Amino acid sequence: MRKGILVLGVLGLMGLQNGCTTPPGSAVLFPEDKGAKIVKRSSQFDELAANSEKYLAQETKLAGAVVSIDPTDEGYLVLTRWLPYPKQADQMPQVGQTDDSRHFLIRFVGKRKQVFDMTHGNRLLLEGKVAGTKKALVNVFGPKQNLLYVNATCVKIWETGEADDSSSQSDSEYAPTRQRTLCAD
Repeated sequence: MRKGILVLGVLGLMGLQNGCTTPPGSAVLFPEDKGAKIVKRSSQFDELAANSEKYLAQETKLAGAVVSIDPTDEGYLVLTRWLPYPKQADQMPQVGQTDDSRHFLIRFVGKRKQVFDMTHGNRLLLEGKVAGTKKALVNVFGPKQNLLYVNATCVKIWETGEADDSSSQSDSEYAPTRQRTLCAD
């Protein structure tokens, strides 16, 4: 009888532990308890970008698509087109009817590894701290603009590459998009 109770007790604890942990693949990329500002709407992005000094060093979660990436001595500077943050952090940000004028810069400090090699069009989610604004070119023929500047803590990248973002074909017709998560040193 005692062995049965002991066995059931151990199995119950194991079941409780399994029930309280998130299974692989469904884990949230960034924990919600950090109090990060999640930027889901264009009005939220506009507020953050226009008043970045008010949000200095505040944790924020942004989504976007890579426009360009420049290696630096410390890591990378990534020009990114803003996209709405998805409902769940394990979902790839979707390109919708957003206006293409919203951009921001990501500073990712880390070893210069081939694994971080990103191409134009790759989509990403990031968590980082607002560092203010920085002047950058958004397009070759335009003037430099003050863009929201974020020091990335972690970046989740979907390798969508140069694919046409406005494709009308369903994602289910293609193999799953490769993804990876990188965190700064």
